[in-house]
Amino acid sequence: MDSGDCLSIRDGRLFIEECDTVDLVERFGSPIFVTSESQLRENYRRFRDAMARGWPDGPVDILPAMKANTTLATRCILSEEGAGADIYSPEELSGVLRTGVDPRRVSVNGGGKTREHIRACIEAGVRITVEDVFEIDLVEEVAAAAGIKAQVRFRVKPALPNLWRRTDFSQLSVPIDIGHQVYKSGIPPEYLVEMGHRVFRMEHVELVGLHFHAGRHHPSLWFWEGLMKRFGRLVGDLCRAWPNWQPGELDIGGGMASPRDPHNREFPRSEFVLTAVGYPFLVGLRGLGEKAYHSTLERILPVLTGQRERKPPPTVEDYVATITSSLRAELQHQGVSTDGVRLQTEPGRAMYGNTGIHLTRVKVHKRQTQPFAYNWVLTDTTVFFLAGGVLEHNRHPFVVASNADAPATMTADLVGHSCYADQINLGADMPEVRPGDVIAILETGAYQESSASNFNALPRPATVLVNGMDAEVIKKAETIDDVYARDVVPARLGGAFMVASRRGIPLPATVEAPIP
Repeated sequence: MDSGDCLSIRDGRLFIEECDTVDLVERFGSPIFVTSESQLRENYRRFRDAMARGWPDGPVDILPAMKANTTLATRCILSEEGAGADIYSPEELSGVLRTGVDPRRVSVNGGGKTREHIRACIEAGVRITVEDVFEIDLVEEVAAAAGIKAQVRFRVKPALPNLWRRTDFSQLSVPIDIGHQVYKSGIPPEYLVEMGHRVFRMEHVELVGLHFHAGRHHPSLWFWEGLMKRFGRLVGDLCRAWPNWQPGELDIGGGMASPRDPHNREFPRSEFVLTAVGYPFLVGLRGLGEKAYHSTLERILPVLTGQRERKPPPTVEDYVATITSSLRAELQHQGVSTDGVRLQTEPGRAMYGNTGIHLTRVKVHKRQTQPFAYNWVLTDTTVFFLAGGVLEHNRHPFVVASNADAPATMTADLVGHSCYADQINLGADMPEVRPGDVIAILETGAYQESSASNFNALPRPATVLVNGMDAEVIKKAETIDDVYARDVVPARLGGAFMVASRRGIPLPATVEAPIP
């Protein structure tokens, strides 16, 4: 483990801060999500300090993306540290306003905002990030009715032809500029000039700045340098098109990689299977005969599914230095003054990723030798509790927490216990495991708990916050009654419930008992 990491190995056991992860499972059950308070505070402070060093021109704000981690306890920690928030939905707005955040440091993003959502934003005093061409007219109307002047930013969408490398949002070879353009968010440049002139004529709306978020397309500094050049160029174009206007705020969004960066690392050679070359090759192997075919597959599959080591992503300090220097240079080239300009960023995975781990117990180690050798380690968790990682093709690093310093002696697919294939980590190298062993899946602090679902009626796990030697539940585990709590059974279908009741099966608490 790295210096400054909340994880460590002691006497063969994995610790998070001062807590033995195996003991946490004994105490709180399995599976569970675990969050390190000290790591979260350290991550925020590194962002804050790096931004302050890199942007002496004006104030800086760190607005962690609430969608990455919606637990209110973690938000309270960040509010205590002075963080703002990037939010998307009315529900996230309701949550974040409960945590002591400064509303002026809340960026409300997302298209298709309803009148009710906009009214709540205006009354709360948050920043409205406009994403739709006619949203600004609705903001003016609602603000006028409330007698309040709304402060807005336009979310811009510059063209990025300079970003030609493969986007990590796809398993296919799609250039970043195309991946960025087909994403739904942001206002196309063709509408921005007219929208600005329209805002300047409004009495109840003030355009205070511009917002740009591209997301985690690529972990490199090259990506951020190219991104900021295009953003700065568009800011310059708009300042020239809008005489006497200069941005008071520039928000560069998020998309920096987390320290162990699992993004799009699962099945990294799958393009071979998905291309016109791979499929005929695999079909052609059948001509070797069944035995030779399976023998060849046994050698090919580890190549396709095995772990490939990559260099670690840049540090927070490296990201911020590249972002601020590139943006400042381009703005100066465009004749845009940076004096007094507030710079904001909205980290998600880079803020939360390494603060969290997911602990799960081994249920079964399953093996086969025919038609070719293969192993599976079945756990008591599921990819449906790690759904954000599935959507992003994550390959999360992991540690066998109960035998953390043992060498890898086998390769197996680490899988969950739903009825899907439930592949958490293909071709994983690990030591021999037994039922009951605890496995820690790392880098799960961002987008995993917040995207968990109930497939197979599985209750979602608890989340535990660790602070030194202390550990406490900050989100309760669901019960089976919670899973079925929203179901309503019409009285005319109540016979089945009567039968269940006669058999001694308890009814969900929120379902009305059938009429006898």
